[in-house]
Amino acid sequence: MVRDKISRMLQRWLARKFTASNDFQLNHGNLLVFPSRYGFWFALLILLLYLLGTNYQNNLILLLAYLLLSVFLLCIWFAWRNLAALQIRLQPPQAVFAGQQLRLQLDITAEHPFQAVQCTSGPAKASASSDQPVCLQWTAAKRGYYPVTRLQLQSDYPLGIIRCWTYLPVQLHYWVYPTPLSPVTPQSWQAGTPEIGPRSSTEHPEQLKAYQQGDPIKRLHWKRLARQPDVPVIRISEQQAKQDPRWLLVPPLQGEALEQCLSEICHQLLELEAKQMEYGLQSPAGDVTLGQGAHHLQQCLQKLALC
Repeated sequence: MVRDKISRMLQRWLARKFTASNDFQLNHGNLLVFPSRYGFWFALLILLLYLLGTNYQNNLILLLAYLLLSVFLLCIWFAWRNLAALQIRLQPPQAVFAGQQLRLQLDITAEHPFQAVQCTSGPAKASASSDQPVCLQWTAAKRGYYPVTRLQLQSDYPLGIIRCWTYLPVQLHYWVYPTPLSPVTPQSWQAGTPEIGPRSSTEHPEQLKAYQQGDPIKRLHWKRLARQPDVPVIRISEQQAKQDPRWLLVPPLQGEALEQCLSEICHQLLELEAKQMEYGLQSPAGDVTLGQGAHHLQQCLQKLALC
């Protein structure tokens, strides 16, 4: 409870202090410096040596305390200098299928060499230095739309007693599409029928498809038109639907059955696009009219990811 409250307070403070972007330059305004856990023990050692030196009037102990204090202060400067003036640019991550590795590329440039910088975003961590690129990777386990809201950079260079870090609010997102799987049997969830998946002959005697110029007005689905005026649809009989193999329909399923269905529809979309055929999609997340091309395929896959 206390930890969550502190985290929310930190997020509000960061939102006021930093402006969300994908291009940053680190300076004194967005870098934070604080002793690490070992740094506190180091400072306690300096204090004890100072107290012993003054109590016993031992100049050697006092000299050692002042020497360690000088090292402590120098570490503050070097820790800050290691991150200061870094320019960071984030590349938008590419969409992947569930189970694949997602990559977030960071372009870091600096006027001076830097060492041992830890980059963290969500579940991904990576180390950065002047002579190697930075790429955060993690496994996209579940389909959907995911925003990337924060990037953390930190370094305890050079001795690990001072920690310099920053939280950068970013404006990125990535898509995870369902894993494409070929249909288990030729009869199940094929692209030749507008409804994909098994259903009884008495359920849904009429089906829907997007309205096209020339379709009869009397077949319009008026109730749905009132809810979604931008996506008019018409009622068609099952016999008429089977005559148009270009439409794919996500059935009202849940759980593993829905995931299997979405994976097979994803596979069919990729096949239709490879054959350069027109296709459309009807799903609970929204409808995509007939079309073809990379952008059209991306729209269909995004609707599947949101189902």
